Amino acid sequence: MKHLGRYIFILAAIIILWNQFILRPVRILSIFFHKIGYSFIAFLFGYGKGAFFTAFENLGVTMLNVRGWFSSFLVLNGGYISSALFFVIIMGLKKTSIKKYLLGIVAIIYMFISIINPALQFTWIYIIIFVTIIIILYMVKSNSLDEWIIDIVSISSISYIIYDTFVDTILFTINEKFNIINSWRSAPPAYLVELSKITPLPALVWAIIWLLISIFLFNMLLLKSSRYSRR
Repeated sequence: MKHLGRYIFILAAIIILWNQFILRPVRILSIFFHKIGYSFIAFLFGYGKGAFFTAFENLGVTMLNVRGWFSSFLVLNGGYISSALFFVIIMGLKKTSIKKYLLGIVAIIYMFISIINPALQFTWIYIIIFVTIIIILYMVKSNSLDEWIIDIVSISSISYIIYDTFVDTILFTINEKFNIINSWRSAPPAYLVELSKITPLPALVWAIIWLLISIFLFNMLLLKSSRYSRR
């Protein structure tokens, strides 16, 4: 179960360091994965190719106005769906022959998204840091280090959901009710707030739903992966 311990350590470290500079390159990458989700769904439901540029205009929350309840519902959930999906995909590819190319593919996607969108030019410093790390890893040829970075990248994607739901929504709601920390600066994500407006469920309930989904995926995939690695 040593791998499971590593996964839990990475998850805890990412959540604790989420807003720190040291995690910025990986955090931006996880935000990219998140943005791809609701921009792609908005594109499918008629927003057009402008959805991708609108969604990536900045690294804050960008709401896409699409028509119809169902399309709005999917767009608002699209970011979390995308984050969860990338987590599943990366962990799945880690067990295949693509594993040795996986970090390079992620680095190329990272660069491509920033190149095609001028609004993201400020992210280049973090992309350079990330790509430099990947190049060094390919030069060192350490399977153990590769696995660590792959795990950090994949877990950061699911950590986005956990941080958004647990820290920025659930803990925020508790703090707002009991006024535990006066200087608390976070707030529930706009897409959870918008979900509460178009459904009978409040943002807190949607946060709990997505938190449970992310924990389930984390437990199912990484526990299974841990057992797989012992065979």
